[in-house]
Amino acid sequence: MSEPVGMVPGATTQEPNGQPHDALFRLVFGDPDNAASELRSVLPPRLTARIDLDNLRPQPGTFVDPELRHRHIDLLFRTTTDNSDAYLYLLVEHQRTSDPAMALRMMTYQTRIWEHHRITEGTAASAPLPLIIPIVIYQGHRHWTAATDIADLIDNDLKADAGDLLPHVRYLVDDLTLLDDAALRARPLTSAARITFVVFARAPGDDDVTTWLDQWFDDFIRLTALWNHERLLKGIFTYLLKTSTTPEEHLIRFAGTLGPTAQEAAVTTAEQLHDRGYATGQSSLLTNMLAVKFGALDNDTHDRVAHATQEQITLWSSRLVQGAETLDDVFRS
Repeated sequence: MSEPVGMVPGATTQEPNGQPHDALFRLVFGDPDNAASELRSVLPPRLTARIDLDNLRPQPGTFVDPELRHRHIDLLFRTTTDNSDAYLYLLVEHQRTSDPAMALRMMTYQTRIWEHHRITEGTAASAPLPLIIPIVIYQGHRHWTAATDIADLIDNDLKADAGDLLPHVRYLVDDLTLLDDAALRARPLTSAARITFVVFARAPGDDDVTTWLDQWFDDFIRLTALWNHERLLKGIFTYLLKTSTTPEEHLIRFAGTLGPTAQEAAVTTAEQLHDRGYATGQSSLLTNMLAVKFGALDNDTHDRVAHATQEQITLWSSRLVQGAETLDDVFRS
């Protein structure tokens, strides 16, 4: 199948990279209602008043470089303003620290979106470009410190005298590390969006998520009233079990307080993860083999292998035994 023109080489309409946060983010925020609730939370009111957030249209594919898809997830929506088209670009940075080159990356991704738009729409080179509003959602361990304007990455003695020649391409950061529970509850988010942000922030590495899940009981109850609640619950429970060491019986007990359908979803999720236990063993073996050849591995590499699919583990193991010289050779797309 040919790739959409203008997208990054190797892009597909689905790019699962084995990371549990990718699957949950796409499941939840791929729904226009959930995405719109996040946009209403972070965009200036005067802007949201002129953008049709009730009719967001998800666009296929990714504009992220293949080698960065283990740390960046992106979603693109198309909509209209008062009298023209516009794009809303959501990118999630799910590493522990902010990306110092994000301003350059976001400028590159926006250019790709414009190129893709022109080619697919068949617009003339003289036609005006649609507005793109880029937003980075960040939930690391420290506050976001990277530059949000490409101009801030430019270091030159002439910078002060460049005036209008200095390029300015900005993006908005939604730094979730700045939000306490009260601030998160005050946002006009859907229940699915709010729960997703909560588990992103709290679940990884926790030994029992049920000690705080009941603080968000009302959101879970509202979620169970949705037509697709079973799929959402399975996605959330999968994330919780994969990223924490919560005993399964504890999560199943909590799910039981939400009703029989939720409890059944938790039981089914736990059983499916058990069936994938063989892949977990292979992940551990691959991690050990990588460490033997390349030395101590960083946390990102550990996470990438631990949450990879069976197909990815098999492919990466094959590349390793066939003589891959670097980690990039092992993980190349």
